[in-house]
Amino acid sequence: MRDIFDNYVETSFDGPQQATFKFKQFELNYKKYFPKEKTSLVLDIGIGRGEMLSCMRDWGFNYQGVDISPSTVRFCKTLKLSCEVADDTVKWLSKNTEKFSLITCLDVLEHVPHDQTIDFLKAMRASLTNEGLAIIQVPNLQSPYGYLHHFNDFTHVSGFVEHSLAQVLLASGFKDFKFYGFEEIFPTTIKNRIRLILRFFYHKFVRFLRAINSNPNPLILNPVMFVVARK
Repeated sequence: MRDIFDNYVETSFDGPQQATFKFKQFELNYKKYFPKEKTSLVLDIGIGRGEMLSCMRDWGFNYQGVDISPSTVRFCKTLKLSCEVADDTVKWLSKNTEKFSLITCLDVLEHVPHDQTIDFLKAMRASLTNEGLAIIQVPNLQSPYGYLHHFNDFTHVSGFVEHSLAQVLLASGFKDFKFYGFEEIFPTTIKNRIRLILRFFYHKFVRFLRAINSNPNPLILNPVMFVVARK
């Protein structure tokens, strides 16, 4: 795994450039959860190519990023983004307790081994201020095609549905949290409106098949989901 993480930008993305479509997705999905006070300190764990860091900066926040990959940090620093390498994220967080009003952790938790997940989430919770929020995004394995997101990266070692993610959140001390589907389709064009209508009926059909087979039938079927958890 170390060989991949040390060169993550080169081995895991479609090129050394940001995915600019994420800027609008993050704005529409996540900006409403950010604190009103722009002086609040916010943190992004697992920065990737820095799309969330760019949003934090452009939205006017006092922000910081941290990643175990020197490759992603090196890339993000070429964009003049504030970030640093942390070989051990839990130890880094333990040195920054009660510091952040909001922490984003997008497409990261699935990389954390099972036996380290609870400690990782406990450290994240301890780094939040008293009214702080954590936004955690993961591939949604209760989605019909969630496995395509999960197995798209060899370094993914943990998988989540709502129930299993709730388990680890509760075990980590989070009590107040809510799940959402990450929305990638916005009704700004006729094509997208048609896609949303078709998706609505497709999800109805999926839930019907699961019901007649007595399978678990959770509400969120988006390929990616996120949870907003309050300390």
